[in-house]
Amino acid sequence: MYRFPRVIAICFATLFALASGACDSPLAVDTPRNEYVDRVSIPQAELIGEGVSVILPIDTSGTDTTLQRIPFSIAFVVDASGSIAVSTAAAFRNGCLAVLDSMDGIRDEGALVFYTQTATLSQGITSQLPLLRSAIGAIPTDGASAMWDGVYKAMLELQARGSHARKAVLLFSDGEDNSSTTGTPAKITTLGQSANISVYSISLRPTIHEAVLQNIVMATGGKHFSQPTLEQIDGICRETAHTLIRP
Repeated sequence: MYRFPRVIAICFATLFALASGACDSPLAVDTPRNEYVDRVSIPQAELIGEGVSVILPIDTSGTDTTLQRIPFSIAFVVDASGSIAVSTAAAFRNGCLAVLDSMDGIRDEGALVFYTQTATLSQGITSQLPLLRSAIGAIPTDGASAMWDGVYKAMLELQARGSHARKAVLLFSDGEDNSSTTGTPAKITTLGQSANISVYSISLRPTIHEAVLQNIVMATGGKHFSQPTLEQIDGICRETAHTLIRP
């Protein structure tokens, strides 16, 4: 009786083990049984000495497309007036940090404006997350409330230095505007539309300016969140970041 050379016997034993393992692999949960075995074709076999080499094609059907994302430029505008409670200030800071969690630290970029009786650009546009975290942690609470000035200053920063087509302002507010001198709803709306800057706003309390703020948000393609609880702010900010990232 003819006996197979030892090399061929080993190769076929190995091939049989691979084929059997493919059927029982955990990957078989999402793929038909014997899928890997069916892909073995004799024309792909090559003779190597006394052994046989079989080429198994690479399966690319499971390519992950969720890694696709759009880089964005965002400016946080945070109410730091004297009426802000300690718990509210902490929730605003945590909301900003929640957005940072979704930023890649390479292309995504952010800026921070806080407002009291005046608006202050405490951190210009940067992709350096440590700089943004440091600025967020140093937001004070004091004085009156120049909300429109804060939003307008943030928009000017995005227009001048934001490097991405997708730009947004995220406003954290707990009260009325009672101190603005340069920013107005009309200026904010016009600049937002001309510079393609969307305004997203979180307003903790109903105010006489809320309807105006809602109109700005609608005109610029953003979203308004009215009277959420402090516990909901984190989720709102993560949702907003996801919206900005989504292709």
